[in-house]
Amino acid sequence: MVDRDRGLVDSPLREGAGSEPLTGDLADGVRALRDGEIDEAQAALQRHAVSHPNSAFARYHLGLAAIERGRADDARRHFQAAFDLNPQLHGALCHLGALYLNAGEEVAALRAYEQAIALAPDDVRCLAGVAAARSARGLWSEAVEAYRAAIRIAPGHGSLLYDYAITLIDRLQFQAACDVLDDAITVRPQFARAWAAKAVCLQALGRLDEAFGAARHGVEALPAPAADNHVALARVRVARGEVGEALAELERAVKREPDNAGAVLAFGELADAAGLKDVARSQYERFLRLPARGADDARHVRDRLKFLSGVAKP
Repeated sequence: MVDRDRGLVDSPLREGAGSEPLTGDLADGVRALRDGEIDEAQAALQRHAVSHPNSAFARYHLGLAAIERGRADDARRHFQAAFDLNPQLHGALCHLGALYLNAGEEVAALRAYEQAIALAPDDVRCLAGVAAARSARGLWSEAVEAYRAAIRIAPGHGSLLYDYAITLIDRLQFQAACDVLDDAITVRPQFARAWAAKAVCLQALGRLDEAFGAARHGVEALPAPAADNHVALARVRVARGEVGEALAELERAVKREPDNAGAVLAFGELADAAGLKDVARSQYERFLRLPARGADDARHVRDRLKFLSGVAKP
């Protein structure tokens, strides 16, 4: 987990993982990686890995370089090799867990994070990661326990607070989630998705005027609103009977983030409900092309497309 403002922890390697002398190509590679010089870093780290085949730190930093290049499979391979070479290197397990989680492999992610927790029970990255993996597996109570432990260590971390709030929302604990989101927004006043989630909570609590204010703030007052902010405002507008304005808001959402599956689906469903068949059909078709679509939602969308095409009954 990485906050948009600052890292969850300052260093990817903590005491207790053993040590390797940061000299020669390894030192050059680590420095270049920190400076964002990825090509130079990878070349130096690969040279060190060839001359020092048992260097866990070389493989670890090659994994970081692979992440920077967007090569998740290479990153997994390097982090696994780093951990195999140094079974105390829990940072490698944290990165493995995150990569598995991003790929939707929740079981593998939870296994990696649980291993990391066993090595470093007080490491906030491990706690945050295991909380996210438990949440993805529907282990709500265990996820909440891990989030609370992580927040005790890093109480001023916006992304950690946000992720905890989302787990509370999944458990329908809207007031508790709203309180946590207030803390996240206090830490990061321009945290766009936290404003969107707060609007969702307020609407669920029946506080429609406050929800409208939070949703509008997310869209109109922030320098970089997310598609989620437009979706949140659209949902409040629907509750207020402002369907036309809601449709316009969802159109803005998909223009801002064309690959946001939630925004595309919401636009398609509202257009469908409003009788705008062509718009609904185009958004449903777009949704089915998105890799992040959910399986249950995809089945529903395919059924609606059949109906809109006259192939099936509603």
